[in-house]
Amino acid sequence: MERNRREPVRILEELAEETARRGDYEGAARLFRHISVHFGVSGDRFNQRRFAVKAGEYYVQSAERLGDCVKAIALYLKAIESFTECGENEKANLCGLKMWERFTSIRDSEIEINSENINIFRAAGDYFVDNGDFKKANIIYLNAAERALKSGRLILAGRLYRSAGDCDLKSGRLEEAAALYIKAAGLYFSCQEYFEAAWSYCEAGFLLICLGRFKEASSVSDMAEESCNRDRVEFFLKDLIHICKLLSRGLVKEARDKWDKVKIKVRREYAQLIESSFQSAEIRQ
Repeated sequence: MERNRREPVRILEELAEETARRGDYEGAARLFRHISVHFGVSGDRFNQRRFAVKAGEYYVQSAERLGDCVKAIALYLKAIESFTECGENEKANLCGLKMWERFTSIRDSEIEINSENINIFRAAGDYFVDNGDFKKANIIYLNAAERALKSGRLILAGRLYRSAGDCDLKSGRLEEAAALYIKAAGLYFSCQEYFEAAWSYCEAGFLLICLGRFKEASSVSDMAEESCNRDRVEFFLKDLIHICKLLSRGLVKEARDKWDKVKIKVRREYAQLIESSFQSAEIRQ
């Protein structure tokens, strides 16, 4: 019975090896990946890891055969997924370095602008975020955003500018983060994505208050409010926008009264930003 269950997997393994001998490394990697998933589902951790390593190695070989192109980045991402799954973290990290080298070689070049290529860049940015390298992620997101904007994919561009802004915020670059949130919000607004626009404008407003740029924060909070008025936006976000507007205009006590009623609902990272906004507004008084 066990032999019968394993025979189809053995046939698939032989097909993968034959595919590799023909020089189709990507095809071989894909087949080894299928085998790895099969063993993962059946609970055979040893063979899952063994075939995941093979898949990763062939994805790397396939990438290294290519010139400087987006496809190579996609293959390194697949290799990273396989190596990470089987605990080969050093190999995964090496793929990350190679992926960055490929990106830097094509970042200023003219490549075909399509959703697939832009999403590959986005996935590469996500990889560096997950590994705490916000500088590299920021560069990749911005490059992808510019390409998306150039191709008229406005919502996608907005999301990428937003992701780049998140990287700046995590790196303590508040001014840069605020500018990117405002840019993203403008794109969302133009596409009638009013909730996303309101949220990005609101967060930019709090950042501008932290920077002591109260007049600009007031204008941005007005844009956030306008976004809310264009569509049905939840009351909780309206409360945050109102707090931002009050702080930008020096009405700290009124803002504090409202904030005390809603802050329990706010994630800690955003609560810290808003508390920093209060500190900046209080210094201004």
